[in-house]
Parts: sequence; structure tokens; C-alpha cells
Amino acid sequence: MAGGLVSEALQEVEGLLPPGVVLEKGPEAPLAAPEGPLDSLGIVNLVAAAEEAAAHRGIGPLGLMEALSLPLEESPFRSVRTLEAWVEAALAGKA
Repeated sequence: MAGGLVSEALQEVEGLLPPGVVLEKGPEAPLAAPEGPLDSLGIVNLVAAAEEAAAHRGIGPLGLMEALSLPLEESPFRSVRTLEAWVEAALAGKA
């Protein structure tokens, strides 16, 4: 479920990016700048899209807003894989 939720959020954010900016979706694809294409606004859009996707599935908050304050080395926004792992852990906590 985490993969589908993250994939949906990434697809929504990709539509907001400037022309020519590519958002890769492979597991090791970087998300946050400087390695990835998402600046702070892009990350906030990703948080909103993921939380909205969770709400539409009746899951509730994932806690991604709290993750915005983490240093990059601990951030779930380092890569698609780390974001999926964060979402999976959040979902496991709701079981």
C-alpha cells in the first residue's frame, strides 16, 4: 500500500514541476535537493499530496509534516525508497 500511495503523490507533484524538470520514480531516485529535483516548495507539495492520498484511502495522517524538520540524513525525502519506508512505518503504527 505504501508504494501505491507514494507513487500517487509523486505523480501529482510531477505535474506541478517546471517544464524540463524530471522526477524519477525508481526506488533509489533522489527526491530532495541538492541530489533530487524537489526544492522546499516541491517537498511541501509532496507532503500535501501524500497526506491527501492517505486521507482518500481512509488512513489518516502519516506524520510527514513532522519529518520536514529532520536533517537530510534522517529525512524520508532522501529517495523514493526512504519515503516508502516512512509511509510503511506510519501505516504499521496505525494497525
